[in-house]
Amino acid sequence: MKNHPTSSRKESSGSRNWVRRSAEWSFSQFRKFDLHSGRSLLFFWFLTRILVFVIWVVFSPSAQGDVLYYYQGINSLFTGTDPSLVMREYPTPVLWMLAVFWLTGFGTKTGYVISFIFSMVALDALFSISLWHTAKRLAPHAVAAWIVFVLCCGPTIYMRFDLVTSVFAGWCLLFLLRRHTAIAGCLAAVGASVKLWPALLWPALCGGHWRQKLKATYSFALTGIIVVAVSLLWAGWDRLVSPLSWQSGRGLQVESVWATVPMLLRALGIGDYAVLISRYQAFEVYGTTVSFWTSAASIAFVVGVLLVCVCYGLWLLRGHGHMMEASYFMLLVILVMIVTNKTFSPQYAFWLGGPLCASFAIMGARAPGSPSYVIDRRRLWIITAMTITMTAATGIVYPIGYGPLVRDGGFSSIFRLPVTLVLVSRNVLIVALLAVILYWIFKAVSPRAFKIVRGVKTDYPTVALEPVKQPEKPEAEW
Repeated sequence: MKNHPTSSRKESSGSRNWVRRSAEWSFSQFRKFDLHSGRSLLFFWFLTRILVFVIWVVFSPSAQGDVLYYYQGINSLFTGTDPSLVMREYPTPVLWMLAVFWLTGFGTKTGYVISFIFSMVALDALFSISLWHTAKRLAPHAVAAWIVFVLCCGPTIYMRFDLVTSVFAGWCLLFLLRRHTAIAGCLAAVGASVKLWPALLWPALCGGHWRQKLKATYSFALTGIIVVAVSLLWAGWDRLVSPLSWQSGRGLQVESVWATVPMLLRALGIGDYAVLISRYQAFEVYGTTVSFWTSAASIAFVVGVLLVCVCYGLWLLRGHGHMMEASYFMLLVILVMIVTNKTFSPQYAFWLGGPLCASFAIMGARAPGSPSYVIDRRRLWIITAMTITMTAATGIVYPIGYGPLVRDGGFSSIFRLPVTLVLVSRNVLIVALLAVILYWIFKAVSPRAFKIVRGVKTDYPTVALEPVKQPEKPEAEW
């Protein structure tokens, strides 16, 4: 018996009406939440963190592999292995940090995993609280941006210690905003002891008065000297410099910006390419033109670091730096480290979150009518949208789509091209983000900027490093 056409149309119309009513109900419920309320943000924080763990269980139950690797290394350290031989790819102080989880986990593998993940979740919560209390007028925006950012990072953010460097970089800006420059310099040095690149954040803390420059410099230098001295005495010179030699010996990792073309050609079946896991515990691409792209990455890294140093020098020479420029420089350093590197692990994307969300606190400390406020607000919205989109794409590539991306054969190989296209889009987006930040930095150190800052009329706040008085009620300033 055939269905009557009118009956089918009625059923289809009924389905559409049900979907529309459901959507209207959902939006009406969402509008009841006041995003300026700490209680509402706390609810969304818990909801998104539960979702992150659901993603872990459903899509990537093996994502804690790195945590188990940390346990094996630290366990060998406690059973008598010389520290100079343990996890040589990481700076020496990382062993001290990872040993804490071994102690709090009572030396067991399960206890270590629980202690590590719980500590990362606690650090996430602590940074959220610090944003809420520091961002003032834009506190809801700062916390909401961080909540969404961590959600887009997925479960990997709790399975790596890169969250530590991201949060420390964000805290550098927050303490700088509160005029605790010495603490900001100390945090930059501690961050550099965990991942080497935060050492390049120090000049970003020196844009204010000469006293602030001095405080940031001596606290950074003193902390760094103490950490290096203790590391040297504990594990020796070879262990101190081993992360540098380890990094220089690596090949072209599949997610690197410089591996974009080889990985796309591999997905399209053009050329002769293979993906293998190397002795550096990373999937690397081998084959046609790979040596060219590896050499290009090495040259780009040197050029990128030199470019950052030149921009820093011009900025400090110009003087009258304001806080948003310090934020741009931090993001520039991170993006140069990512884009010019022949490796791009998914956790590298986490580095951007701390400074990005701390930028909302900087904007919240400025009066809406202050010079360049509207421009900086628009810029912050642009880089927030780009960063969150890029981070979400990273979460799709790893851990969700990593199997089809790196393995040959099997049913999952039919998804290789779609996942590769997501990877290509992610890499293009992060290069575009670097170009946007570079453009703003070039404007800030251009000859015109020198004339404006040193002239009578200035587009740059002369007291921008001092927080302004906050209004009684928070206002939406997107």
